[in-house]
Amino acid sequence: MSRATTTLSTVVIFVLALNLRPAVTSLGAALPDISVAGDIVGAVLVALPLWAIGLGGWATPWLCAKLGTHRTVTFALVGLVLSLSGRVLGGSSQLLAGTALACLSIAVLGTMLPLLANGSAAFTFGLGAGSTAGALFTPAAVMSSSWRIGLGVWAVAALLAQQVWQRTSGEFPAPQAASGAVPASALTIHFGLISTVTFLVMGWLPGILRDAGVSPTTAGVCLALSMAMGLPMMWLVPGWTRRWRNQTLLVVVLATPNVIGVTGLLVAPAAAPWLWAVATGTGMGSLAFALTTISLRSRESSLSLSAVVQGAGYLIAGFGVLACGWLHTASGGWQGPLLLVLAILLGQIVSGHTAVARRTPASAAIAVRRQDEAPEVGV
Repeated sequence: MSRATTTLSTVVIFVLALNLRPAVTSLGAALPDISVAGDIVGAVLVALPLWAIGLGGWATPWLCAKLGTHRTVTFALVGLVLSLSGRVLGGSSQLLAGTALACLSIAVLGTMLPLLANGSAAFTFGLGAGSTAGALFTPAAVMSSSWRIGLGVWAVAALLAQQVWQRTSGEFPAPQAASGAVPASALTIHFGLISTVTFLVMGWLPGILRDAGVSPTTAGVCLALSMAMGLPMMWLVPGWTRRWRNQTLLVVVLATPNVIGVTGLLVAPAAAPWLWAVATGTGMGSLAFALTTISLRSRESSLSLSAVVQGAGYLIAGFGVLACGWLHTASGGWQGPLLLVLAILLGQIVSGHTAVARRTPASAAIAVRRQDEAPEVGV
């Protein structure tokens, strides 16, 4: 592949990855101001993206086999445009349904991208940039207009990505599979626990700070700061994942900032909200580690590894996020949910050590498809 083609491929991957998180981070940023979302609807809205992404991930290999890579990505982008537009046109039912459909589309796109990215930092950096944009610009749009505008504007970003993709010439080859097994159980649990913490930060950070007496504007900016702090980590961690010999140490290093941030939110949320935001954002490097690990291992195990790990992992995270939301609703405070998050972070470290230290135990194998090589991104 020529250097110009490689550069263009990197840009395309980045543009697609930008659309993997604004549908969710914009929802978290606007959630306190959404008039049609009560406590229960709010808890479901935070967990729903994870379930939808998990279920959609399972269907992606079948969809790719039927439509081919290029049409599958096109299908996902069109679905994202329509669902992001439709979820702001009615009440709570439309909001829930539109969010679910948007996240199903994100699932297909997110399952494809680790394979297409082939370990490129453009994938994780684009994901982080999209997370930041959704958190940073949505509060301003909500304050200047309405929550419907603040959420609906992200359909435009998806439409632009769809137009870029349509101008990407050539059909990507669908994965060619043969029977085999890939050890994925520990990696699945690790990814699920990381996603639980990540989506809790995106969904609940402004609410935690506002309940502690922090102004709505400051709380929104803290969420944007948290997402922004994840950007350098999303860029650096893929390289670290490939180069660090002691992968367990890397798992611990990446989890430590989240432990600090969550502990701060538990003990004194209003004392140093900026510090807790920086810490939780830096902790998002764990997500880059998990996604890069999926991408690198997908070179041998095809699209199915990405589907298994992300599909089951997001389902696990959905239950974790919902449990934290219900615990908050039942107790009326954040102490219980934050203690649960600290327990989840401990599980994240243990499962991460297991995933990197024991890569091939038969008892951990999940039956998935194999292929000789991952498809190369070409335009």
